[in-house]
Amino acid sequence: MTDETGKFSRTTMDGSVYSVSPSRLLELHHENLRLKQRLEEVRRTAAANEKIWRQFLEIERILFRTREFSGLARHLLQEIKERFGIDWTVLFLSHPDLGERFFPDLAEGGEEVSKGTWIASMAPQEAMKRFNGSPRPVFLPPAEIDVLTGVLARRGQDPARSGLLLPLTVHDLFFGCLFLGSSDPDHYRPKDGTELLEQLGIKIALCMDNCLAYERVKDLSDRDRVTGLLNFFQIHTVLERELRRARRMGKPLSVLAVNLDFVDEGSGHVDLVGPVLRHVSGLLMETLPEGDGFIGRTGSAEFVVILPYAALEEARRVAEKLSELIRKSPFRHDNAVILIRVRIGAASLRDHMSCAQDVLDAAQTDLCGLKAGQI
Repeated sequence: MTDETGKFSRTTMDGSVYSVSPSRLLELHHENLRLKQRLEEVRRTAAANEKIWRQFLEIERILFRTREFSGLARHLLQEIKERFGIDWTVLFLSHPDLGERFFPDLAEGGEEVSKGTWIASMAPQEAMKRFNGSPRPVFLPPAEIDVLTGVLARRGQDPARSGLLLPLTVHDLFFGCLFLGSSDPDHYRPKDGTELLEQLGIKIALCMDNCLAYERVKDLSDRDRVTGLLNFFQIHTVLERELRRARRMGKPLSVLAVNLDFVDEGSGHVDLVGPVLRHVSGLLMETLPEGDGFIGRTGSAEFVVILPYAALEEARRVAEKLSELIRKSPFRHDNAVILIRVRIGAASLRDHMSCAQDVLDAAQTDLCGLKAGQI
């Protein structure tokens, strides 16, 4: 009801009367509408956030259900692209072990998994400087996006007009970065929150770390039980990997086939065969420390040495050095002295060789020639 002044008045239960002017009542009405609108916005935002959170949860499940990262990465990039409705997902790898173990055939220009989805490499220094020491995502302007994705673009792919670069870091280990891009200029804005994306980056990096740790454990299980060197199967796996890398990078690769002859001298000390093999393997590892080559035991008294980046002449020099060292280092035990005769064949990767076994066969052929010449 209104009073004589035109104000709206109402009597409360305790008998008091309050009144409101029409203008104030209109203000309250508009304020109520604004509150309802704001409440609806909050409700929609909460619903959208819940949907996004559920998408992140599904991606987490994908991350932690495999130990083999190469297949996981391809699947993961497509999942992120589809679940979040974006046009570009690019995984840039910077940690050398990731490339060598999981993507040994990755071309210089990267690998297209599907339209707008790529796996590529980026030098660690180049990747890290983009974040300037910060663990947070970096929003990129269109010009920088063009530079980042220009080498990957293909006809028919919409260019990204907004995007961010997500660092993949955990335990102070930097594995690379993940680019997320959209053709919508307003999809990624610097004012947007990035907490969930930061968590995603940490979990992807943690998955990478776990996969590498699993590979290292496998390496330990692939050791020869007598010498501790790589066993027959693992040295062949390494040779295949190094051959692919040599082909990709246009670098030389050489292999040494090492054969020992000490059985006659040690026939009266059968229990010393193992110690003699360990003695020789120690000499090999002393001459070729980890990182300079790969050494494996492939037979009872046979070893294979893989020399990445070494041409045939350099490989022969290494063979001469090893031969001299082994000949001058007999195995001694109490009153027993076991002299060790060694022959080493050498071969290098050639254009006509189609697989790792071809290089190994060439080294074995060279070894047979040495044996025939010494008979």
